[in-house]
Amino acid sequence: MKRLTLALLCLAFLAGAAQNINRDWQFQRIDNQTQNRAKIENQGQDWSSQYNPQVVAQSAALKVARDTLVREFAKLQDGVWQNVTLPHTAFVEEFVVLHQWQGVCYYKKRLARGPEWRDKIVLLEFGAAMQLADVWVNGEHRMQHAGGYLPFVVDLTELLKNGDNEILVRLDNRDNPLIPPGKPVAKLDFNYFSGLHRGARLIVKDKLHITHPILANKVAGGGIFVTYPEVSKEQATIDIKTNVQNSAEQSSDFVVVQKLYRIEGLFGRGVKGELVARVEQKQSVEKFADLDIRQQIVVKKPALWSPDFPNLYLLESEIKKNGKVVDSEATRLGIRRLEMSRERGFVLNGEPIRLVGSNRHSDYPYLGNAISENAGYRDIWLIKENGFNTVRLGHYPQDVAVLDACDELGVLVIEPIPGWQFFNKAPEFTARTYEDVRDMIRRDRNHPSIVMWETTLNESWPPNAWKDGAIKAAHEEYPGDQCFTAGDAYEYYGFDVSYNDWEEGFNRPNISPNPSFIREYYDYEFGGHYSTTRIGRRNGERALLQNAWNAQWSHNRYRAYYPHTMGDAVWSMYDYNRGCADNVCESGMADLFRLPKFSLPLFKSQLDVGTPLPTGNMKPYIFVANYWTERSGKDKVVVYGNVEEVELFVNGRSVGRQRCDSGADSDYSADEKGWYTGGNPFDGGNCNNLNFPPFTFNNIAWEKGELRAVGYIGGKEVVGERRVTPTEVDSLVVRHLEAGRAIGENDTVLVYVELRDKSGELCVLAEDLVRLKVEGRAEVVGENPRRAEAGVASFVVRVENPTGLKFTATR
Repeated sequence: MKRLTLALLCLAFLAGAAQNINRDWQFQRIDNQTQNRAKIENQGQDWSSQYNPQVVAQSAALKVARDTLVREFAKLQDGVWQNVTLPHTAFVEEFVVLHQWQGVCYYKKRLARGPEWRDKIVLLEFGAAMQLADVWVNGEHRMQHAGGYLPFVVDLTELLKNGDNEILVRLDNRDNPLIPPGKPVAKLDFNYFSGLHRGARLIVKDKLHITHPILANKVAGGGIFVTYPEVSKEQATIDIKTNVQNSAEQSSDFVVVQKLYRIEGLFGRGVKGELVARVEQKQSVEKFADLDIRQQIVVKKPALWSPDFPNLYLLESEIKKNGKVVDSEATRLGIRRLEMSRERGFVLNGEPIRLVGSNRHSDYPYLGNAISENAGYRDIWLIKENGFNTVRLGHYPQDVAVLDACDELGVLVIEPIPGWQFFNKAPEFTARTYEDVRDMIRRDRNHPSIVMWETTLNESWPPNAWKDGAIKAAHEEYPGDQCFTAGDAYEYYGFDVSYNDWEEGFNRPNISPNPSFIREYYDYEFGGHYSTTRIGRRNGERALLQNAWNAQWSHNRYRAYYPHTMGDAVWSMYDYNRGCADNVCESGMADLFRLPKFSLPLFKSQLDVGTPLPTGNMKPYIFVANYWTERSGKDKVVVYGNVEEVELFVNGRSVGRQRCDSGADSDYSADEKGWYTGGNPFDGGNCNNLNFPPFTFNNIAWEKGELRAVGYIGGKEVVGERRVTPTEVDSLVVRHLEAGRAIGENDTVLVYVELRDKSGELCVLAEDLVRLKVEGRAEVVGENPRRAEAGVASFVVRVENPTGLKFTATR
């Protein structure tokens, strides 16, 4: 192949250094290319009868035909390369993604090797690439990686020459039955999306170095692996296994030093604190060999990690040779111990905790999964701040930055391998699912937030022998009693945690001997694809109340299953694109732009006063689930709150003061298909298992003006909230989602334009067309102008640098 011209990147590295290399990539998309027509054979299913012929382009070995490459390289020579920054999507999609772009694209980058890299190990790590990746270095094909959600590493050490070096990456995100999740996007119910949608790092190390856990490919090994055989409030024991590689031509003596520091501060505000412990060990390793070094640290009176107090430590691991540090790694730790049983439920550090969970898809409008690390952090911040202590990352491993956020903010994580309603008995597919299990654990095993590994293909009914293999792989990778696998039971009880089954009558039984968890609720059972949960903010007050009622009714019902069912997770936290339908799946408690519906305050109101949160301890809280817009007659007013009493005022006049709802649970009613249709939302019942039931006021007559709710604890007024009937739009107020992270470099930001009247009230019925103007080094992605929904027009902005950034809006 001909050499492709690349932009020059000059980097200087110290031994052990790692640096993101997200800038100065170039990109071309190959559209309407001629496909490789090789037939797929011996894959376990007749794919040619089910899918478009161009899908059959992928051979069983995932090889790319030479003539295909020749045509593509010719197109690259004639095409125009676009300068891009990672993470990057190969195609900016429509707001509703029905026919997602699928095809082949290329990325390229130039690295300049200087004298500082002499006798060094040089690795190139991709955080994730969608989904079949081929990598060339200086024109030589070096590797192929199949799978779009986990990292892969290219060892550049023997491939780089002095001066300029070329990296070329080919990505193919077309449907492929051999790559999990495997199901075609048009039938999948979520989107693969495209591109180098996570960042890339260049890692330069001494020949005597700590290995990369993915590249090392060692069972329960490679890199740094930390476990906690003893944990109590009095003392904790930390076991540290460090894999050291000697790539030199002679044996080497060295010292491994482990230094443990406290991280002072909570909820992402921590700084490196005092040195807690230090251990070192002398070792020797033969040439071209590796060695596992096991060390132990005992910590007296440890600061344990938990959702309320996510205490963290920093472990600095150093390799010293002749008194000089030649390599080092920093690992953030949280000391904690897990127990799960039918009798006690989920127990963390000896304390039972109910799991209150949500599910998160990672996509943003237009950009799909190619969003900034800050954007992922903000998603977790919103989950934590709104009353959830658990997140299930449906249905694939997500960015490491998301797990870092969960560590910092105190959110427990259930992490799945890629999979959804699809299984292929072809050995290539099953081998990759097991590889996903291993790579997921190798990447994420040191995160204290992860409490369950979902080692199944969600809703796919794979054979029991496959499940046995997946569970075996997980326990091999994470030996001991702190690895908890999870999956759908379907009369299979090999998982450490069995997800509850489904029965008519809205029962979620767990007949397994294992503790259980309800992985999804509040959506599909309320009407399938036309569920009454699936509504947008534009659908108005009654629809939003129905959405919230579905959450209350089912969450209240399933809390009665505790402790053998340790908790539950709503489907879902945010709306998301489906790929298989001409609408966004609006099952979220917040929309695709992360704006809340009425159901989200319901969960926030379940927090006790004093509960630690990122913004400070939880305070008395109420939310009036009403817009107070014009209507006729009398109606219900629903107020959520963690208070003892609520008093309601209309234009200053008290119309009632009462304690929370306390009526009996109502039976469900269903149509001929079994979907929930009844009863009467906010009938005063269906709340006896909630921490704080809502306050339902009946027969409240509407009149233009102010609706105000006042909350009381111990007879004293502690909190209030108001709604005022809006008038005409008078002004546009621009704000952006910060959620614990200010706008940074290479950021993805959600910007909101609020349509307000002269008094500053949000005009919730306004649907004006709004245009956003951005000044500075940033750009609006996707539609602009956009139509307001419930009084807010929302935009996605990609920010290169926040300096001088300014947003203005016009109608």
